[in-house]
Amino acid sequence: MDSLKNRDFLGLKDFKAAELEHLLELAAAMKAGQDRTRYLEGKTLGTLFTVPSTRTRISFQVAARQLGAYADHYSPAELQMSNNESLIDTAAVMSRYLDAIVVRLYDMSAYGQGRQSLLTMAEHSAKPVVNALDDKEHPCQVMADFLTLKERFGADYKKKKVVFTWAYAKRQKSPGVTHSIMTAAGLLGANLTVAFPPGFEPDEEYTAFALEAARRSGGRIEFSHDLNEACEGADVIYAKSWKSLRSTTERDRELRERARPDWCVSQSHFDRANPGAVFMDCMPLIRGDEATADVVDGPQSIRYDEAENRLHIQKAILASILQ
Repeated sequence: MDSLKNRDFLGLKDFKAAELEHLLELAAAMKAGQDRTRYLEGKTLGTLFTVPSTRTRISFQVAARQLGAYADHYSPAELQMSNNESLIDTAAVMSRYLDAIVVRLYDMSAYGQGRQSLLTMAEHSAKPVVNALDDKEHPCQVMADFLTLKERFGADYKKKKVVFTWAYAKRQKSPGVTHSIMTAAGLLGANLTVAFPPGFEPDEEYTAFALEAARRSGGRIEFSHDLNEACEGADVIYAKSWKSLRSTTERDRELRERARPDWCVSQSHFDRANPGAVFMDCMPLIRGDEATADVVDGPQSIRYDEAENRLHIQKAILASILQ
């Protein structure tokens, strides 16, 4: 799709539903072996991660290589960023050497700063920048999630009730998946219920966009403070922790510890869901925190399919913006 060429992939609000559908179709074709084109032959991809990563880093490096590109990884400690070189100079110089830059950059003690830093890099890079998770969005993860849903449920996947629920985690995590799944659901016309304890409301910027997009697409986005109620008739229960955006670190800790007993996904929630409902989690997770071990490791869990699909959707993204 020509409209995707040479574009940054920073957040899903920047794209039309047809463009997202194209990426899902291309990723499915690549996974099925129907498209083995080496779209990136001779190109070089750089990955810059300021925080740890397993699935995102590995899947991007493998995706680049499978498409014919060379992939290299950098950490700030290895670059002059460690000596306070600006993001402007870093991005401008990296883009003179590389064909694209994949960036994971955020600090959860300063919500919004990571997003602004990513935008600064994109503004000063002459080549496309891909968001590998900041403190506001995780577009690549959510595109893999929708690829997984489409793969699991077929053409009717948008009609299936997806419950995306806050879940306990000891550390503060980005709301990036939360915001991106709301955005994608609105654009694609999906059926999404976002459940969370009071105090963990998503950013209003993304809530407003998702609701308006759903109104136009025919999708359905609802919110709930009751996980048991939300799981009634669910086809998917997706557990994900995120920080309280309006709270101090200490207040956030108090809120999450108070919510912990009622916000761990268990078999009791699947008893309320539809027969054949599946469990999703983008990982990493700790059994007994986000979900009980019998759910995490049970037959309803499709989290490894979800993780694998990071590779295929990222191949589609890279091929579409760099070919």
